[in-house]
Amino acid sequence: MSQQHLSPEQQPSSQRQIPSIEAIGPVVDEVIDIARRELKHPIKVRLWTWEDREFKVRVKHWYPAGANNRYGYEAIIQYHSDREVVEGFFAERDTETDELEVLARTEFGRIPDPVEKKRRVV
Repeated sequence: MSQQHLSPEQQPSSQRQIPSIEAIGPVVDEVIDIARRELKHPIKVRLWTWEDREFKVRVKHWYPAGANNRYGYEAIIQYHSDREVVEGFFAERDTETDELEVLARTEFGRIPDPVEKKRRVV
């Protein structure tokens, strides 16, 4: 009988696992610390987790559009576990169409993904 590796999407839902906050908390804290040093305040933090055990943390500061201008700006620090890189972006957002254009990109270093991703064997 041959063994078959299943992708997380192919696994029964009972075998999928969203990463725990205990596992990813230190990475989230480190990204927030970088953002506190690099961004103006106030900052907003968003966290995404997926059943394939990947996660993303984004911290941003919004510069609103002026009275006679439809463009606002976002300064963003972001980490996605699949790339293991902390990146910074400065972007222009059209407040009428919600389109976002990245104007500048910076890398702030690498953080190893703390979540072990095991492939199930059937």
